[in-house]
Amino acid sequence: MEQQNRAILTTELSQQITACTFSKEDLKTLCEILQESSHAAAEEEITNYAPIDRSPEQIYADKALLRSSFELKVTVRGADDETVYGTIPSVFNSPRFPDKVKSLYIDSELDLRNLYNWLPRNRFELLLDFTKPALFNLSLSPSISTPNASNILVTGLNSDWVSGVYRKVTDFIEERKTHRRLLHRHSVYDLLLFLVGIPFAFWMAYKSSGVIDSVFGDFSVFVQNSAYVFLFFLMLHVFKLLFHYARWVFPIVEYRGSKDAARKHRYILLSLVGGGLIGVFGNSLYDLLKILSPF
Repeated sequence: MEQQNRAILTTELSQQITACTFSKEDLKTLCEILQESSHAAAEEEITNYAPIDRSPEQIYADKALLRSSFELKVTVRGADDETVYGTIPSVFNSPRFPDKVKSLYIDSELDLRNLYNWLPRNRFELLLDFTKPALFNLSLSPSISTPNASNILVTGLNSDWVSGVYRKVTDFIEERKTHRRLLHRHSVYDLLLFLVGIPFAFWMAYKSSGVIDSVFGDFSVFVQNSAYVFLFFLMLHVFKLLFHYARWVFPIVEYRGSKDAARKHRYILLSLVGGGLIGVFGNSLYDLLKILSPF
């Protein structure tokens, strides 16, 4: 089988995938949707295959080879870099399927390109990146958006096929959207820092004045002021850690495994944030009432 004229890909649709969550069954269903589209691409490829220097028997064999080469191969990588590769049934029925999935990758032209140097008329590529930013990784600036490589790319000569595949994938993903995009956007940390973090740090320094005075009362004013400054920046650091923790607990693209500990961490985060808010606003309200009270 030899390609005489390579198809020129004239239509291309792509999109970065963000703020969604998938289970194992969701991933399998998505792969099966893509397999149906790959079968349609195979039939179009076969219809347009008409070499002039091949016998009818050779053409028949070539078409059978083309049809089998459009059977999708899926690569699933686990958190420990273990990899499961193969057809959709073999991957998702494998006992080696990882409990914690780090990525899923499909390239519909992979076999055609690597085995036969064949460029199909229509193709797609899907990557779902489930990696999380390292927990409490202080080298990663919280001001930048969370890096994630998830995307869908559909290209081909048949614009109807390209649009159809793209719409099927984006509709499927839209049904599994979450509201986490804001948490992972650029500069959201800076906004929260000014609205919440800095006021919280000032409030903690104010509420700790009695302790600081009792501990450092016999020292110079410089030492006492240094204690306030240290506490202020310590609280800002705590706020930064909580923000990193929130991004880790609520990843931008999430895989929900059977042994996922995310729910436990979400309870912890909500307890910390909820308890802190109740403490801050409760004490602030009490202080305000004491100021306004005539007695």
